[in-house]
Amino acid sequence: MRIYIIQSQEMATLDKHLQWTRDIKSSSLFYTPHRDIALNQLIELNAKDTSLRADIVECSADSKGRPVVLLEALNTEQADAVENQSSAA
Repeated sequence: MRIYIIQSQEMATLDKHLQWTRDIKSSSLFYTPHRDIALNQLIELNAKDTSLRADIVECSADSKGRPVVLLEALNTEQADAVENQSSAA
């Protein structure tokens, strides 16, 4: 099963209280099995903060329907990419 979470450009993840967190616990993250719900939430967040740069990330779900958190590897890869871009500039 695939589910969707929202992750900011700074590699923070949206939690259930609609706060950005770097603490990645699958039980506390905002997630939904429907991409349109994640998109609606992202649009609401962008309406409140027009400078927000965030993406919807698709990930796998465990047997209880919670996100399987492989984000640490994703965060590390993206952080390295950001560092490489800034050093190239």
